[in-house]
Amino acid sequence: MTDTSKAAVKKSAPKKAAAVTGRRYRGVSEEARQAERRQRFIEAGLSVFGSRGYHSSTVRSICAEAGLTERYFYESFSNSEDLLCVVYDYTNQRIRERILATLMDAPREPSAIAYATLEAFLTIMRDDPRMAQILFVEVLGVSERVDAKYRASVENFAQLMQQMIAPLLDAETLPAPLQPDILSVAMLGSVITVVSRWMIGGFREPIATLAENLHVVLVALLRHLIILADAPDSSASK
Repeated sequence: MTDTSKAAVKKSAPKKAAAVTGRRYRGVSEEARQAERRQRFIEAGLSVFGSRGYHSSTVRSICAEAGLTERYFYESFSNSEDLLCVVYDYTNQRIRERILATLMDAPREPSAIAYATLEAFLTIMRDDPRMAQILFVEVLGVSERVDAKYRASVENFAQLMQQMIAPLLDAETLPAPLQPDILSVAMLGSVITVVSRWMIGGFREPIATLAENLHVVLVALLRHLIILADAPDSSASK
């Protein structure tokens, strides 16, 4: 090998090393760093949308909250609405996980399940009002895309409620024209309305007060369903 070729190898070696180390930084891959930045933007979106409001927020304010540049924002999101959709899904997932975790220790009785679910949901809303703001205010009327996400979320939580009290919302035992999906949405709607009012009022009432009142409403429906299910040849219109 000539001196010239040796010099060429020496010059090219650092470039090759740089290319390799460019994919990792302090042992962390670029994919992992991008995922970490994306999560920081999601947390920033929860904070900004949940405190200032979606329509009062900008990409710049979200970047400032995340401590990252706009270049990194557009690495993961097309615009602020795109981030809002992700934050909404993230919020719903966290709530769902918390409720399911709570129910692991709840008695397997419909009334107890209903109360445990209510108490868990109310606690989440009070402990992190940003979530309540996003769930009940910020996602409404933004666009058809966000509206579709809201409707899908309502259906998902209604299905979760239906699964938790499935024995009492069994289509085979319910007299016509009662339908499990409509009943579960009706129960969820009462919860959403009361919790929205609670949030707007600054969460003044104790959690126990709301839980007890909502529990009365849900249990009244559940007890009526038990009566209907046990009655031979029963009809909902009787």
